[in-house]
Amino acid sequence: MGFQVSDAPVLDLIAVQKHFGAVQVLRGIDLRVERGEFLGLVAPNGAGKSTLLRLLIGMHRRTSGQCSVFALDPDQSSLAIRSRTSYLPGETSVYQQMTGASFLQFAQSFHRGRDAAIERRLVELFALPLQARVRSYSAGMKQKLAILAALSVEVELYLLDEPDRALDATMRMELRQVLRDLHDAGKTLVLSSHHLEELQALATRLQFLRSGTLVPDAEVERTRTQLQRRFRLRLARDLPLPAGATILRREGDGTLLLEVGDSPAAWLHTLPPDAVRAAELGNARLEDLYEVLFLQQPAARTGAAP
Repeated sequence: MGFQVSDAPVLDLIAVQKHFGAVQVLRGIDLRVERGEFLGLVAPNGAGKSTLLRLLIGMHRRTSGQCSVFALDPDQSSLAIRSRTSYLPGETSVYQQMTGASFLQFAQSFHRGRDAAIERRLVELFALPLQARVRSYSAGMKQKLAILAALSVEVELYLLDEPDRALDATMRMELRQVLRDLHDAGKTLVLSSHHLEELQALATRLQFLRSGTLVPDAEVERTRTQLQRRFRLRLARDLPLPAGATILRREGDGTLLLEVGDSPAAWLHTLPPDAVRAAELGNARLEDLYEVLFLQQPAARTGAAP
């Protein structure tokens, strides 16, 4: 069943705040998501990510600000929004007394239709015992059932809060392809995940949520520029490093994360050619951006490689 197409953004939030009593969780969110976008929401635990997603479908009422989903106010039109949206919460909650099949049918019944092709695909991939009661499922099986329910419905918008939680690497790769196919079909997706490589591979745009507010684009761009001076280096042998580089971290395989004041390529040319086993530069990883924006920096050291 088709949906009425509008030129209005799917999500449009202006100065949205949310308080729980004296605790302010969201501190003025401005966010616009156009139809067909795949937004990656990057946030540490406790930043307000789950509250934001729940607010979009009317599970929480905002304290102040403006919010529209499909040009509807979730505080006033929650059911209309939910019928066009599939929400997968970060905390898996499935009815223990139901069979997997009955829970799936129950979850699908809240929407206008189901995507039979994706349902068949995920049923085969997950190989769940759908005739067994959910109380017999492991935590990973319950997560797969929740994913199956969330992705097998025919909707316009998918709000997915850590869907890859409790999935192994193979299942994450398969899920990645399903999400990519949904996006290719014109669906709008908002995805949060602690697997940063998944977000970097899938999302067409990233937003960073920190302490209840979105990190300004200007700060993100400054951080990206800073990261252009960082690079990874594996040495073929131990030797003192030339001046001009700061060792930020030694990774598990012996790779050094370095930062220079100017050009990584120019600094590398000061090393003996036979001293370099591998170098990676010009590739700012999302995990590095996350570290700078959210985490306390490790103490920097200079001098010889440890």
